[in-house]
Amino acid sequence: MSSGKYAGMVDLSGPDRLQVFIRKVSETQELWGLYVDGWAEASDDNGKKGLVVWPDEQHARLCATDKWRQHAPKAIKLSSFNERWVDKLTRMRMKVAVFPTPFDGPVFVDAVALRAELL
Repeated sequence: MSSGKYAGMVDLSGPDRLQVFIRKVSETQELWGLYVDGWAEASDDNGKKGLVVWPDEQHARLCATDKWRQHAPKAIKLSSFNERWVDKLTRMRMKVAVFPTPFDGPVFVDAVALRAELL
């Protein structure tokens, strides 16, 4: 992990990672997922699925292991996420699984609520 203002993010709590995610994605206008013949997903404790996303390529790559080892980081433009993905995720009754780390699971967020935070 390179030094910089986002180094050490993997050690933050879930809520803190969510806030960093919102700040960084708002700043860069892109979020990152893992993709191979489909996007990486995770399930919460109730079995509800979520699209897994990270604030940058570096953190997405860090999690391309185990069940996602065949996946590669892929950018998603924020405008595309807001205009197309949110409605599709809502129709599919999926959440957004924000910023998991090798040490901690993602924070599951409603797609519409996340869009409001990112506007």
